[in-house]
Amino acid sequence: MPKHSFFRLDEARREEISNSAMHLFVDHLYEDITMKMVFDRLSMHPGTFYRYFEDKDDLYCLLIRNVSQKRAAYFKNNNGDFLNRFFLTSLFGNANEMVTEPLNELEIKLTETFLKIPENVLLKVYLNVLKGESFPLIKDILRRMRVDGYLRPDLDDDLISFMFESMQFNLVMFFREFDIKDATLQHKISKYFADFMGHGLLEDHKYAEMVSDLKKAKE
Repeated sequence: MPKHSFFRLDEARREEISNSAMHLFVDHLYEDITMKMVFDRLSMHPGTFYRYFEDKDDLYCLLIRNVSQKRAAYFKNNNGDFLNRFFLTSLFGNANEMVTEPLNELEIKLTETFLKIPENVLLKVYLNVLKGESFPLIKDILRRMRVDGYLRPDLDDDLISFMFESMQFNLVMFFREFDIKDATLQHKISKYFADFMGHGLLEDHKYAEMVSDLKKAKE
């Protein structure tokens, strides 16, 4: 992650650096981006860059951290029923074909680069950014669902939170392993897996009730 000196910059400058970097990673394959391209796009002297970041990977991790925190804050502030539906039926995409996240077009394109970055960078992003970012959010959702009577009583929140936290990483690895590039198919597979996991979490009558409510909403 960036050095402390980066976070001492004013917010406008940090945002300017992040937006410029996002365009760079969206417009070019990760492997093709040279450090000279980074310096030029950020209009930054090499000495200044290394005062803020360790390397290109560090910069990319910052961008993913930014969009992850933006998404987490949005869902945390939504009402419980919305969270339940999103968590169980659309963890990786849109619920009921409606936009369910606050990311802008550029930020969404950045998340899509996950399927193209080198595996060692993907693992670094997961270990240094994603792992731990979503765990508290998921655990809080489980707590709310338990209070509302949705969850089976024999579940361990830590185990389930860890499984959901690592699920997106594993699905990305699955898409890469089998060269699944079609976005629609990726969404269907992600939704299937989220549904599969969700069915194991809920009391049977609550699962049936939620499925029925979703069908009515689609109609």
